[in-house]
Amino acid sequence: MGFDLQFMQRYAEAEVEYFKGLEIAHSINYQQGINSIHASLAGLYASTKDYESALKYSEMVVAAYKEEGNAHPLIRAMLRLNDTYVKTGRPEKALETVNKALALVPELPEEYRSSETINVRAWRGKVYRKLGRYDDALRDFRFSWKGMQEKYGDENANGWKGDIGSIYFLQKKYAEAIPYLKDYVEHFYDKKVYNSDELKDHYLWLAESYKKINQPEMAYKYLSEGKDIAINALQQEAEALRSELRIKYESEQKDQTIASQTDLIKQQEKNQLLSYIIGGLLLLLLAGLFYTYRKNKKKNLQLEKLNTDLEASNIQLDKRHRENELLLKEIHHRVKNNLEIVSGLLELQSSQIEDPSVQAAMLSSQNRVNSMGIIHQKLYQSDHLTSIEMRDYFLNLGENISNSFSPDGKVKVECNMPELVLDIDTAISVGLIANELLTNAFKYAFEGRESGKIEINLKSGGLNEDSLELNITDDGIGKKEDGLAKGTGFGTKLIELLTKQINGTISYKNENGTKAILIFSKTRSLA
Repeated sequence: MGFDLQFMQRYAEAEVEYFKGLEIAHSINYQQGINSIHASLAGLYASTKDYESALKYSEMVVAAYKEEGNAHPLIRAMLRLNDTYVKTGRPEKALETVNKALALVPELPEEYRSSETINVRAWRGKVYRKLGRYDDALRDFRFSWKGMQEKYGDENANGWKGDIGSIYFLQKKYAEAIPYLKDYVEHFYDKKVYNSDELKDHYLWLAESYKKINQPEMAYKYLSEGKDIAINALQQEAEALRSELRIKYESEQKDQTIASQTDLIKQQEKNQLLSYIIGGLLLLLLAGLFYTYRKNKKKNLQLEKLNTDLEASNIQLDKRHRENELLLKEIHHRVKNNLEIVSGLLELQSSQIEDPSVQAAMLSSQNRVNSMGIIHQKLYQSDHLTSIEMRDYFLNLGENISNSFSPDGKVKVECNMPELVLDIDTAISVGLIANELLTNAFKYAFEGRESGKIEINLKSGGLNEDSLELNITDDGIGKKEDGLAKGTGFGTKLIELLTKQINGTISYKNENGTKAILIFSKTRSLA
């Protein structure tokens, strides 16, 4: 409730709910919940510019994670604390904190070190900028931008170029600042931005840079857009404030009304008692009983009618629900049939091609189509139309790929995992990734060998309770670290894109063969 209220900018109500949750967490000694609520309070107070309160709770979170020795959440908590130190005018303290966070990065698992180094150095650059150490800030900002370029490409890294442009602006290198600032503001154009102050500053820096190089029309354009963002942010803050004041006013009015009604009821009770004595207690009592009887009888009739109407509505809703389920099953069935037709066309086309590399590509495409077809088959055969049981799916997927590459059954596929359900969108992405990993294992892991085994395992694990870990392991010849990549590389690119789509990470290990490890969240992000 606190999260939702804060998102709606109803900060006073959110604060009340956070403290209710904190009281419960303390009563059951739930330290993880205490840390989470302290972090939420720090974010709430930062949003309302109560930075001293934000600092208090940020320091409490850092102290708790230090005691636990949990490096990953400790780094994130230290970055929030660092930002609060900057906003409260303590940049030296912020620099000390962010350097400690950077020193903790080597303690993280290897797959997280690169991304966390990029993140921490970007935050340190902001501290250097506040301290006026522009060369140091530029070095950190460029490091982070280059890292994002390598991971996600030039266009997706444009959101990290604004800090570089800000340093050139502060160094009065206006012509050099313009392309970086321009790419930054255009990257966020028409997107939902929660830090409107920072975006506004970049617009104003860009406008001032154009002004300095004598391009007044461009300067006016970006100055106007920056002012619009600032005005919109102020309007949102004002609306949130009016909403909170209205809620407080209505609550006070409600309390006054209740108090007034209570006094009135007490007075009426006294008057009724006096009238009973004067008019005769027995007569009034009988009249009251008769009135109550008539009123209750009328209400009972109304309730009976209402119940009858509700039963009819429920029957109609149940009927519509069953019809919708049948319709959805039919849709999944038709999608599965259409995918089978596509698979058959690919197989037919492949038989007309003599080039082995093209045949291999056609077979890979056919297996990808089949992996999606299995999902739709499971959906229309199941009572659950929006989720997939993954153990049964992996067994069917392994059998399908085995029939393509090892029809003699010399390479076995085993699935050692409990029953586990995923939503359809996540299941499709995970299924396509598993299809690529299994295909690679069949094609390359057992060269020069007559038999082998591939194991599939999906379990809870990873970064937190909401994470899952998929392991696909073969006992083949292992992946050569210095060997040339085989195939076209399309499968590898597809795995990388699908992994980003489910906010996951993938890594490989050589352990008497090759082990692929995919860690992802059960809950899909809407961003």
